[in-house]
Amino acid sequence: MLFRSFKGTEERINAATQEGNVQAARDALGELTLKTKEFEDFRKTCTPAEIFLVKYDVKVINDHTVSFVIPRGVSRIEMLQEAQGVVTERDLIWPDQLAEWEKDPKFTTNATKSERICIDGHVPDSINKDRTDQERMVGKENLPTLEDLAVAFAVNWIATKEPLFGWYNKSDGFSYVVRAVGGALCFLSNGLHVHDIHGGNGNA
Repeated sequence: MLFRSFKGTEERINAATQEGNVQAARDALGELTLKTKEFEDFRKTCTPAEIFLVKYDVKVINDHTVSFVIPRGVSRIEMLQEAQGVVTERDLIWPDQLAEWEKDPKFTTNATKSERICIDGHVPDSINKDRTDQERMVGKENLPTLEDLAVAFAVNWIATKEPLFGWYNKSDGFSYVVRAVGGALCFLSNGLHVHDIHGGNGNA
């Protein structure tokens, strides 16, 4: 993928610079320039959704698992804002929720290094547990953070047009509720948002 190609070239530039190998750094920089042109040519032939999926190297593992790359210097909120713009037929994320996340440091902090994240949108044994019950699971289960779960949902929707959590009632347009470290998320007709699940259902 182009992302891995860019990352490999960037690493070569950094290594050559640290070693003081000026020619190797120049060669790698020239290669990066060519790849940048290749990417720009690629962009002209693709839809915004296709560009998004390539940019973040999104891989759909199965109907409830997705992986993606958060590039160095990019924040979760940037990815969510970009995803919101890519999905034009509806609000992917409830706008009020997006505005709230735009003020949350967990969402706005830039990644210090490129990182691949894999999220399973199914939380085992969480059906019919209320919020207190589910919060007892935090630390016992490998729950994702709220911010990573939100990004995973967004990238999966762009790739598949299906909710990562599965449909609780597809005809009425709402998904299961899934708990994460820091809250629970649900997808309704007004978009993805944090859901208070006092007495509510989780997802299996």
